[in-house]
Amino acid sequence: MSKKEIFTCDIHGCTNEAHLKQIPIQVIFTTEQTEGCNVEPYLSTVTMDICEEHMKYLLTGHYIFANGAQGFNEYNLTINSTT
Repeated sequence: MSKKEIFTCDIHGCTNEAHLKQIPIQVIFTTEQTEGCNVEPYLSTVTMDICEEHMKYLLTGHYIFANGAQGFNEYNLTINSTT
């Protein structure tokens, strides 16, 4: 019997099914990628799974903010106040 694999949106706290899988998206990082230290914000392209709702949000001129290190990143719609 086969199993259906379900992908969820990579935006922190979102549980929607991702309609777009493994697509390149430009995000604003607030941490450097080696140790996760706070830095001046910079743009970086990441591969994400994203739901239809958040893609519509991006297409209206908004950005996703990211923080983390070593490939363990968190993606948010606003700057994380803990960074």
